[in-house]
Amino acid sequence: MKTNHNNKEKTMGTIIRVAILSWSAALLTASYGGVLQKFDPTFIATVFTACAATFGVNTMKKGGDKDDDEKKELPRTETVVEPPVSPEPPISTIAETTVSLEERVEALEEGQVQPRTTGA
Repeated sequence: MKTNHNNKEKTMGTIIRVAILSWSAALLTASYGGVLQKFDPTFIATVFTACAATFGVNTMKKGGDKDDDEKKELPRTETVVEPPVSPEPPISTIAETTVSLEERVEALEEGQVQPRTTGA
């Protein structure tokens, strides 16, 4: 009699878990399909994951995937790029056009040059 009772409990537990899994899967599908407009699927996704876990299904991604092993980081190489050689700057003729301080003062006094003003 106990075996029959335990068997019925296991069967009923499995039926309830399948019903909850189906219900949560249907709600998630409707949510992602756009049928349910104002619906936050976070709780239902948690229920779905927990119910699937009772059947031994692991929906979480494991950290040690084979893809990670294949994507080994290559050793880092450094290359030095030499700047291009630029031609010599032209020799300035500033020395030829240098005006003495006295000549500049005379030009200011005669009104030939406007004095520089600084903003206040």
